[in-house]
Amino acid sequence: MILPCRIHRAGNRKRVDSPSLALLFAVLLALQPEHTRGQDAAGSTFEQAGLGWLPAIPVQITAGVDTGYDDNVTLQPSGEGSIFTKENVVLTYDRPGQQTEFFLLGIGRFTQNFDVTGQNETAGNVTMSLTHNFSTRLSFYASIYAAYQNEPNFQSNVGPENVRTAFFDTRDIFSLTYRWSTRLTSVTSYTFERVKYDQSSVGAGQDRIDSTLGEQLVFNLTSRTGLVGEYRYETITYDTAPIDSTTHFLLAGVNHNLTEHFIVHLRAGESFRSLENAGDSALPYFEGSLDYVRSNHSLNWVTSYGFESPTTGDATTTKTLRTGLNLNYNLTSRLSSVAGIYYHHDDNQGGTGSTGTQDAFDLNLGLRYTINKHFTLHLDYNHTTQSSMGSIPGYSRNRYFAGVTYTY
Repeated sequence: MILPCRIHRAGNRKRVDSPSLALLFAVLLALQPEHTRGQDAAGSTFEQAGLGWLPAIPVQITAGVDTGYDDNVTLQPSGEGSIFTKENVVLTYDRPGQQTEFFLLGIGRFTQNFDVTGQNETAGNVTMSLTHNFSTRLSFYASIYAAYQNEPNFQSNVGPENVRTAFFDTRDIFSLTYRWSTRLTSVTSYTFERVKYDQSSVGAGQDRIDSTLGEQLVFNLTSRTGLVGEYRYETITYDTAPIDSTTHFLLAGVNHNLTEHFIVHLRAGESFRSLENAGDSALPYFEGSLDYVRSNHSLNWVTSYGFESPTTGDATTTKTLRTGLNLNYNLTSRLSSVAGIYYHHDDNQGGTGSTGTQDAFDLNLGLRYTINKHFTLHLDYNHTTQSSMGSIPGYSRNRYFAGVTYTY
């Protein structure tokens, strides 16, 4: 199983107002472990910023303001455009260690659209990872991601991408790794995901809980190549929609370090899905990732094909091809570029056969210029295309924006 780093998810929630940014900021600060306070200030981010009176903790805070133009705020075929501003607060806590490693990232965001009413967004997400080595053989890993936002998510199978409405998503992974010998390792994992929409008309078909148990055996054929056999059992339970399912995955694959900078993970096999009210079906399954990291650039590419949860009301099963590419490149010591491309193709099936196909494409391009250790300027462009399907209209969207960030 490829454990995501990501950043790839309760009813009648009241709309969050702008003070929630301050609340999120305060909560994230409160999450700092007590034993880190009052330590030696050497190496502290705050001390480097000239704030030696603050506690010596491994925290970095970044605040930023963006402004730009969105030509389709409402995600409609002939959508309304608007000038917008966006305020961001990012808090990072990173405490590496030989026995226990802990990382926390919190982001708060408020977006105001001046020319379109009722489309402002207050959003936030938290990402946390913990690794603890009980011994040289046994280790524990946890990754927790939780987000509340209005914008569609094109990087994962959360919900409809032609709707702009508030939703909560969390995806949490827990795994236990045991090294039986120098060649044989087992990984037992559990993945939990919850999707909940504020708007009941959307939530009736999308609110759900996904749970996946996995068992993986890795045989180290050489120091650079590991052969993998894996079994997964997935259950999907909807709050309202009558399309609960269970799925079994039988997979084989390889982990291979082509070089010290180039790593490939591949899994392939068969998946068997049983729908509560619509019978059984089987589908080949594939997932893979490629990571390439050097001193001045990095590349990450992920691809998958298999069953996913439907994002349209008349579908009971969706077969999805999904791929995404991220590239970072340092052009000079001060100037860097970023690019992200995401695409997926959905083949939707209903009780009487195909209910249509749908394609989504999302492109992000950006430049970053570092003025000094505190200030950074950036310039960004985002393009989104969502195809139509039946009565569901497609749309195209472009966003142009620039801003400045300050790191404490």
